[in-house]
Amino acid sequence: FASGDPERDAAAVRLFVARGHAVVLAQSFAKNFGLYGERVGALSVVCASREEAAAVESQLKLIVRPMYSSPPMHGARIV
Repeated sequence: FASGDPERDAAAVRLFVARGHAVVLAQSFAKNFGLYGERVGALSVVCASREEAAAVESQLKLIVRPMYSSPPMHGARIV
């Protein structure tokens, strides 16, 4: 996911989704932007329905909330 071409970078994910795989993708942007220790990144989940998306979101909120209440924002604003 670093070619600079979003279509090319998305090709593998789209292939897995087209073949029926569940996809959870974690990306860290800290190293790419030189923001070490700033917790800058993304977690993407491809869901089959709105109901599944709501259930996944609910579970992720339960997992993330205890880890940090107020993460640093300056890294996310740069990216």
